[in-house]
Amino acid sequence: MKQRRVGTISMAIVLIAVGIIMLVSQINDVSAVKLSMKFWPAVLFLLGGEILWYSYKYNDEDIKIKYDVFSVFIVLLIVGINLCFYGLMETGLMSRITSKVSSQTYTYKLPYKEVELGNEIEKIVVNSPSGTNLTIRTEGSNKIVSSGSINVTADREEKAKEFLNNEYIITNVSDNIMYISFMDRSNYDDSIYYAHPYDYELILPENKKVEINGGDNLKLITSSIKSDWVIDNVNRIRLRMGKDLNVKVKTLVDSREMLRGNAKWNITEEKSGEEIVNVTGELMYGDGKSNINILNSGEIVVDEL
Repeated sequence: MKQRRVGTISMAIVLIAVGIIMLVSQINDVSAVKLSMKFWPAVLFLLGGEILWYSYKYNDEDIKIKYDVFSVFIVLLIVGINLCFYGLMETGLMSRITSKVSSQTYTYKLPYKEVELGNEIEKIVVNSPSGTNLTIRTEGSNKIVSSGSINVTADREEKAKEFLNNEYIITNVSDNIMYISFMDRSNYDDSIYYAHPYDYELILPENKKVEINGGDNLKLITSSIKSDWVIDNVNRIRLRMGKDLNVKVKTLVDSREMLRGNAKWNITEEKSGEEIVNVTGELMYGDGKSNINILNSGEIVVDEL
């Protein structure tokens, strides 16, 4: 009794078709996955058609039809893989995976933003961002100027540029106080598109009281301060002081090694027995009419021009 194997022809045609799809995708720069998704039902037609053909053709002959298990397995495996991809596409997961794989990081400067201050504003409170750098300068104008730098991860630059329209530096007024806060990277992370503002810049009026709270890295560049400042709970502070300042800097740290830079600190140590418990550092510029008080901070670097 003769035997006829069913499934071999279907597997051969499927393999040829897969090869053609891959070749077309490379030549025309189209997605092989998308092409496979469109034509995968043809695999079922091929396998079913081959079974019907052999059953009809050799129905009256003394021929035993035997299924080619390996070929059928390969065909069903290809079908199963395509069904998995199809399910991912239907649920939207495929587009998310594709976007994630093809994404890249773009770096931009945030647009400059100016906020005019009314005469009623007496104090500015800055709630510093975590995980980023903040640079503050002072000038004589009665306005706040802000900018920064941002890294955006997206699958295309057009989408990345859309993030520049978001508001990363937020100002609010309550009574006579202007509050400044920052959006951190977690606010713009949806696992596909990711925005990380990493370097903020502020220009503040020299004649307003200022309070700075929190943050990792603060850099203050100033040649004129005409009111009192408080800097609290900042991990690392760097001050660049101009020649004509009229200000007194005072801080309390754990050890004198935390006071660095080319400035000549006036250091006072407080002891409990033989152990140093607190170190006070002071710097005087001019007659010290204004004050910069630094509290609960780590390393402080002061460089004088």
